[in-house]
Amino acid sequence: MNNKIKFLLAFLVLVPFVLSAQTAALDSKPLNIFTLGDSNGTFPESWPKQLKDALPNAQVFNISKSGRTIGFLNLGDSTLNSLLVLDENLKKAADFTQARPFDFVVVELGTNDGKAVFADQQQEVPDNLEKLVKQIKTCPYPTISNARIIIISPPPYGAKAEATAKYAGGGKRVEAMSKAFQKVAKRNNCLFVNGYKTPGLNVETMTADGLHLDAAGSKKLIEPVVKLMLAGSR
Repeated sequence: MNNKIKFLLAFLVLVPFVLSAQTAALDSKPLNIFTLGDSNGTFPESWPKQLKDALPNAQVFNISKSGRTIGFLNLGDSTLNSLLVLDENLKKAADFTQARPFDFVVVELGTNDGKAVFADQQQEVPDNLEKLVKQIKTCPYPTISNARIIIISPPPYGAKAEATAKYAGGGKRVEAMSKAFQKVAKRNNCLFVNGYKTPGLNVETMTADGLHLDAAGSKKLIEPVVKLMLAGSR
């Protein structure tokens, strides 16, 4: 066996170990992440928790709230309108992180904006998202304004949710959001994850009510998010 063949065989043997070491090094990066979501971000095994589990050395500051919309008055509660309380939430995040900059701000909203009660206002949803993004980018806190923003469009509605009057027809509305949100992300130099077409996420088997993701569904939702973060951290 000549030296070239020996070298090639040795290289092929070492490649998996080198790649594994690189992946482990990336996974251990001490990223600082600010997450903003609705009820899918509030449960013990929700997507912000899955994000932390996937990046064990990362710090995840989560401000998610059940019923939250991007820019609608949901359930008569103004605190559920993200635009109305964004300044307050940005200050909370800035106070939390102090001088340490956030690497990423992850926004996963829109599920509640797709409710039947807002069916006639869908043209406002991407506009509200754009306002939200611009407000984050121009906020007076450099530890937040300089972070990369990742927009996750809402996951699909399951049959159980669409069978209710509250969410009837919502599947088509969140599908439209996935296309509109991608355009918002592109215009504003944000990263984008299509939550409506998450590989491996089955909303019929990974939710109890066709709406709220279980641990398995939440894990699937953040897998492409983690890939974006690791790619952006090299």
